[in-house]
Amino acid sequence: MKSIILYGSGDEWIVPMLREAGEFRLRITDKPDFASAADAVLISQQFAGAGLEYAFDQAQQYRLPAAAVCFDNTLQNQNYLTGLGAEDVLAPPMTGKIAAHRVRALTDRPVHSDAQMNFAAFDRIMESNQGQGAFIVAEHDFMNIYRFVSRLLERLDQRAQLILFRFSSEDGNVLDSEPLLHFMKVVQTSLRRGDITSVCGDQVLVILTGADEAGAQTVIARVVGTFNAHYNMDESCEVTWETREISRASGFRAGN
Repeated sequence: MKSIILYGSGDEWIVPMLREAGEFRLRITDKPDFASAADAVLISQQFAGAGLEYAFDQAQQYRLPAAAVCFDNTLQNQNYLTGLGAEDVLAPPMTGKIAAHRVRALTDRPVHSDAQMNFAAFDRIMESNQGQGAFIVAEHDFMNIYRFVSRLLERLDQRAQLILFRFSSEDGNVLDSEPLLHFMKVVQTSLRRGDITSVCGDQVLVILTGADEAGAQTVIARVVGTFNAHYNMDESCEVTWETREISRASGFRAGN
């Protein structure tokens, strides 16, 4: 589940849309220092007022993708906001589905900043990197993390497992479907803080750090069992999986 900070009053038009989407953990703050781990920041133009430039500077300093939330969608205002550092401008009219898509795309966007990094920025990330369950990342980040883990395991006496969950539904509509979102929530809460997960089409990808094959099978049983018991009682969705130890070049082990 993506973590989103809204710098505003909470009365912004986009708030109910993001909450209804069910795929974002939304935190509303009236402080522009964003002292929390997040995947992206939404900055209310109306709320920030004269402090708008400072708010975007803070987001860039900590390498957080940031978008402006406003009511003025004129080209003049868009140019003004993007000039301050907004990577997107969100303004009505906009459907909830489009709003969720734009915010989701914002979280996947790399941040480019001229600001120099310092140890204070990393200390702040460590202090605020709270939350339970697996770390959810974008697909391209997941692939880079996989490359890093595979290299790391070459020098460490540890093991890690890769799990590919594949999702199918009777209605055939899997992407962005409610059952897939429920399954993703089960995966996140069933895994540890040191595990990584991502959604790729109709698949949910998982890296289990420090786990052997038996540990992977235990996790699979817990995830699938919880999902079937709470969200798939009618058995309209089917979950299959494959596992492989990352530190070895062996083939995948399929399951159902």
